[in-house]
Amino acid sequence: MDSGVSKGTPLLEVNHLKKYFPVRSGLFSKVTASVKAVDDVTFDIMPGETFGLVGESGCGKTTVGRTILRLMEPSDGEAIFEGDNIFAMDSKTLRATRRRMQIIFQDPYSSLNPRMTVGSIVGEPLLVHKLAKGQELTDRVHQLLTRVGLRPDHYARYPHEFSGGQRQRIGIARALALNPKFIVCDEAVSALDVSIQAQIINLLKDLQEEFHLSYLFITHDLNVVQYIASRIAVMYLGKLAEVAPSETLFANAKHPYTQALLSANPLPDPTQKHERILLPGDVPTPLNPPSGCRFHTRCPQVMEHCKTMEPPLIHIGKPEDGHKVWCHLYS
Repeated sequence: MDSGVSKGTPLLEVNHLKKYFPVRSGLFSKVTASVKAVDDVTFDIMPGETFGLVGESGCGKTTVGRTILRLMEPSDGEAIFEGDNIFAMDSKTLRATRRRMQIIFQDPYSSLNPRMTVGSIVGEPLLVHKLAKGQELTDRVHQLLTRVGLRPDHYARYPHEFSGGQRQRIGIARALALNPKFIVCDEAVSALDVSIQAQIINLLKDLQEEFHLSYLFITHDLNVVQYIASRIAVMYLGKLAEVAPSETLFANAKHPYTQALLSANPLPDPTQKHERILLPGDVPTPLNPPSGCRFHTRCPQVMEHCKTMEPPLIHIGKPEDGHKVWCHLYS
């Protein structure tokens, strides 16, 4: 399937994305503070690319994915999809655009309506957008189920009759129903057994090649993202810390937080040794994040100006290499 975008043009550009959640208190529920879940995040995704987004739980990665699709309304910034700003669209335009943008949720149990049959779940997007009905709808759903490794006779069954891996395949079939170009995979394999994870990841890679899909792959599993993503962004407390091609990041990580994450990643070969970087303290609250660099309270290489000055964007090597880091160590 043709992406409709030239090779050198990003399919999606996210610029200075912010998402703050208001905190209300008092008799009149006045806004007294904000939880800065996502604070000034910028990246792009090319046609046919898998862009990985990793970080600890609570760092804002899921909020990024859902805000891009406007399942949550942004506080600021823009998301340019095929030349159009998603955040500026009216409801009618957004509805049409959502045919090209889909999401696969983390939990294959709660993301499927237990009162709907598989046929109704997968076919609902086609009905909502008036793309098929009757026998044509049934045939299309049968094709989708077969493509994701299920059987056509699963059409009339209910979600509780399936395993976790099968349920996630149903979710993938639903996401594929409208022939999208971009899919947010929000921890799409984290709730599955390891052997099932591998099957689902290989299915996603096959579908990407067949339909020229672009993925935003959100995960906390470094081994998974290393296998599937061509570029990886590392988030910490609502901000990006480092962005690099996958091979570069694992071979030559620059940000102290990225280095600590990689040092905690278990190696498949037990004879290999690597030094573990232990970070002091806990992750600060996004309700009152640290000034300057948000990582300075735990950074083993902290300098005095890290505590007061925002780290600049630094290109490691040539800009076209795509290795970027937000850290005072390289300024």
